Amino acid sequence: MKKFSGITPLLLLGTLSALNSDAKSYHHIAFITPANPVHKYTRAENEEIIKLAKAAYIYGLPVILTDLTRQVSGVPNNVFIHGHKFPDHTSRLVVAPNNDTNYSSAFLDLGDDAVVLTIPDTKDRYFVVPLMDAWTNVFTSFGKRTTGTHAQTYVITGPRWHGTIPAGLQEVKSPTDLVWIIGRIQVNSPEDQANFVSPIQDQFKITLLNDWGKSGAASVKKTTHYDVVDPEIKEVQAHQLTLVQAVKQLPVDRFFNYLNALLVKNPGLAADSGILQRLAKIGVKPDGKFDLNDFDKDTQEALKNVPNEIYAAFDNVKASADFKPQNGTQIGHYGNDYLTRAAVAYKGLGALPPEEATYIGYNADAEKAPLNGNNNYVIHFEAGKLPPAKAFWSLTMYDKDRYLSDNPIRRYAIGDRNKLKFNADGSLDIYLQHNDPGADKQSNWLPAPADSFNVILRIYVPTDEYLHDKTTWVNPPIKKQG
Repeated sequence: MKKFSGITPLLLLGTLSALNSDAKSYHHIAFITPANPVHKYTRAENEEIIKLAKAAYIYGLPVILTDLTRQVSGVPNNVFIHGHKFPDHTSRLVVAPNNDTNYSSAFLDLGDDAVVLTIPDTKDRYFVVPLMDAWTNVFTSFGKRTTGTHAQTYVITGPRWHGTIPAGLQEVKSPTDLVWIIGRIQVNSPEDQANFVSPIQDQFKITLLNDWGKSGAASVKKTTHYDVVDPEIKEVQAHQLTLVQAVKQLPVDRFFNYLNALLVKNPGLAADSGILQRLAKIGVKPDGKFDLNDFDKDTQEALKNVPNEIYAAFDNVKASADFKPQNGTQIGHYGNDYLTRAAVAYKGLGALPPEEATYIGYNADAEKAPLNGNNNYVIHFEAGKLPPAKAFWSLTMYDKDRYLSDNPIRRYAIGDRNKLKFNADGSLDIYLQHNDPGADKQSNWLPAPADSFNVILRIYVPTDEYLHDKTTWVNPPIKKQG
């Protein structure tokens, strides 16, 4: 059980060494070009090339997942798309979506002009509008916790923008041209969605700064399209693949060339200069060309297997217990902890920072066995020891692909907004199983799929005490019954 949904095992610790080592340790890996005959690499050279390839894959996974999400959405830049449907098993915009809030999503292109973000009065309803750069760092966040629920307006500018901010507006500087706004507003039921949430969502607006104050101005720019992933985009849009499946099936050379294209408009952050210098040695660089034919056959085969090794490692339940993020790493604030950044993007792209929401992922029971719908489980909260939330908390059920799980009672999450039945001593039992537990337990039932599944406990706006010291509340394990 982790305090975030990302998972990384020992298999990738060699990659950590590659990321943190001095660039001189790769001095003998020269640029390989078709003009120079490809030589047979020594074992040491081969191993170092593979280390660099793993480092490049882990480094680039978040920006690729973010941009592929942008392209799959099919929505032009600088335009909001609102989730006006109560979240259910058909919600596929992001991996591990929640069932507590409705999304208002927009991808900003700040390359040529700034944008004005208008947020309406949410009438004291909980909401959060985080701004995520291309690399999935949350560089600012608006909402009930940080700025209140009154109407507010901001100018979002790109790293190379210089201009005049209109009087009365506040500038927010983005570190990248690509920004993902992935806002959430609390939603309690389908009726609440239709009558309260949707009308508020429709008042969120994005306007190009050059059009600010002009009536009828459209806030649309031409959307950048990377055709290297066009087949996968079409398959995801046709619901033949999930977004994660689409990325997983990309051959390593196409993955790296997609990354090279993205690096042109979204160069790495200042702290990334060291790793980018090293990755350039294998052809991973802005507008570069990664070609498997530049390597000998043994190295080619090893490179082709890099994605499989990384995803197998991310998915390995037992090995995940060995993962420890770098000191100080938090969701949304990754620094150069690229491994944690990639794991979180893979397991829960768009996750909120811990001060907004703490995520506790369960993919195994108390005996460290993978969760499976063939078994019945219970999670028991002692009296007075419910999750420490200032806003609210929930447990959400996901299928093996980390999407909401279809079920006969259309319950995808359960928490303090449900009519739960407490035990006589004040404690609380939540039942996680595929089959209906019976009328006396159904109020506390979170339906599971028939096969493997995982669960995320979300604590929205955790208490200051818990944020300061996680030992003040310890999440209970999921126990197998019978």
